[in-house]
Amino acid sequence: MLDKELKKLIIAMKIWIEAKTANLAVETEMDKMRLKDFTKHVEGQGLNMSGDSSSWPDDFEEDWE
Repeated sequence: MLDKELKKLIIAMKIWIEAKTANLAVETEMDKMRLKDFTKHVEGQGLNMSGDSSSWPDDFEEDWE
């Protein structure tokens, strides 16, 4: 009796993990699409998101010195 219930539980957990993995893959793709759309929208408003942002901390620190 316990063996059957344990097997059912393991199968259910396996199915749940597979469904969760598929869901995460879909959510990741949707997030990539949203980010791409957001970047396109923001750049359309005049803000360049694809530039090199490494100079930002230097500019920030100079303002506070």
